[in-house]
Amino acid sequence: MPELPEVETTKRGVEPFLKNKIIKKIEVRNSSLRVPVNKTKLKKIINKKIIEVGRKGKYIFLQLNDESKIIIHLGMSGTLRVHNKFQKLKHDHVILKLETGQSLIFNDTRRFGLFHLVLKNEEFSMFENNGPDPLSQKDGKYFYNKIKNSRSTLKALLLNNKIISGIGNIYASEILFLSKLSPKKRGNKVTKIQCDEIIKFSKIVLNRAIKFGGTTLNDYHNAENKPGYFKIKLFVYDREGEDCKECKSKIFQIRQNNRSTYFCKNCQS
Repeated sequence: MPELPEVETTKRGVEPFLKNKIIKKIEVRNSSLRVPVNKTKLKKIINKKIIEVGRKGKYIFLQLNDESKIIIHLGMSGTLRVHNKFQKLKHDHVILKLETGQSLIFNDTRRFGLFHLVLKNEEFSMFENNGPDPLSQKDGKYFYNKIKNSRSTLKALLLNNKIISGIGNIYASEILFLSKLSPKKRGNKVTKIQCDEIIKFSKIVLNRAIKFGGTTLNDYHNAENKPGYFKIKLFVYDREGEDCKECKSKIFQIRQNNRSTYFCKNCQS
């Protein structure tokens, strides 16, 4: 699943082609996404201007000049691309045609993604209930106050988008490795200083991953149809049985909440 760095990379890729452009036409080829695409409602965006292209956690949003916004989630396999001459590909589900003649295309093989219009004064809980972005945090104070009474594991808490948004499975393992904390450690056993370390390394890991265009393990490609290259920089994720890059002991894999977790027993406690 695309995580914060992959979503940010995608957002940066499409933003120059979308900002301050007017939507002239919309075509929905398949409405059966995670939330069914409302074709009738989407007609309201024709002739509206995109005044901002933003990101909140793993969501990309297009803010329109009538205070409505299009909310996009890439799900497990979604991509966005901009083409001068639209050529239909399999799994192209929604196409926005712009005044420039270019098209924004939402493609999603598995159809777990989202393309949803929220009108002025409407609420959309899947978007609004997200916690703050880790890149916006100065230190670990907020995170500490959220987890200090929790018996959930650190790994689960980092993946909880209601607490902090955008950190996914890959980067949670990497952040905890650099913070030297076990993914099995309970929230109520973590100190404020350790939370400061978690936020510090969250920002380091996520910004590095953005620099490398994200991580491609299976099918993620950015807006230019290029893979992310951060996989070569991973310390623990997807490295079960390999030597730890710090201490040379073996990397372990365990299952937590039906997700794979990778860590070094020697470096993390």
